[in-house]
Amino acid sequence: MTTTADPTALLDPWGAAATAGTASQLLESEADSEKVAWQFVVTTLERWGCRALAPRVLPAAGELVANAFAHGVDADGPGAYPCPVVLCLLRSGSDVVCAVFDPAETLPRRTAAYGLRRVDAVADAWGWTAPGPDGKAVWAAFSGPAAGRRSAAAVMATLDPLLVQIEVFTGSATPKLVLADPSWGVEGPPEPAPAGG
Repeated sequence: MTTTADPTALLDPWGAAATAGTASQLLESEADSEKVAWQFVVTTLERWGCRALAPRVLPAAGELVANAFAHGVDADGPGAYPCPVVLCLLRSGSDVVCAVFDPAETLPRRTAAYGLRRVDAVADAWGWTAPGPDGKAVWAAFSGPAAGRRSAAAVMATLDPLLVQIEVFTGSATPKLVLADPSWGVEGPPEPAPAGG
């Protein structure tokens, strides 16, 4: 399934869009991104009746946005969109997925890694997408309070709506989700061994 839609066409003139189960916010600069992201997350969760998830979603969204600006945005030039980072929330019942899109191909890796450990601590599961021509997403999934925390396999089975967003914002005709495997910590997959060695 390939889409040729302009990602900005999904957003209203103020940089936000919402449907019953999705909401997106453009983040134009690192300077105001944290404040805008937090306001967007709180407002969206309240509108959806999912305010109880805010203590878990807010720190994850903040970390994913900070990482997108720190590692996914080229300071020398704009990304594929009018702004470099897009924050999306997707809802299914009382479950919420937070995804942050940036124009880079770099995948999450451990540096000091405190932030990604924080995401791991508050999310049921998290991961990233295989990069497309226009970038990648890093995502975190949260189950509603009544459901309790879900297994990674249960989370992955419910992420189909995220695939459409991935296709639009990354330009990938075959979107692929990658789960941050706890055995990797937050370092990502092990590097393949050199051929012939």
